[in-house]
Amino acid sequence: MKMNLAAINTILNTAPVIIQGASKLISLIKNRGAGQESKNEVVPETLDGLQQEINRIQQRLDATDNSNVEQIKLIEELARQNASLADSLKKTLGQLNVVMAIAILATVIAIISLVLRFLN
Repeated sequence: MKMNLAAINTILNTAPVIIQGASKLISLIKNRGAGQESKNEVVPETLDGLQQEINRIQQRLDATDNSNVEQIKLIEELARQNASLADSLKKTLGQLNVVMAIAILATVIAIISLVLRFLN
């Protein structure tokens, strides 16, 4: 299937942004997994130790929330770009169908013309 210049231009213009968004999403997921600490953590026995642990957990939760928000934004951007690309491809397919119909019509006219010429 041949693509028109507008579809190719759209693909070329959005490809770097899609790759950048996917790279950011992958790095966020990797960083989230790398930031997790061992499950064998020692439970603090003092009130100050418990307060520090609560603060540390709160910071981790805040970082996770921020990471989730960033991931959602990246996914939404990728979805918008995907929709734009799908629209462009749909238009290209419509144009291709018109060109195919014209080509078929031209072929039929050429065949009829040849048949009439040989009959005369």
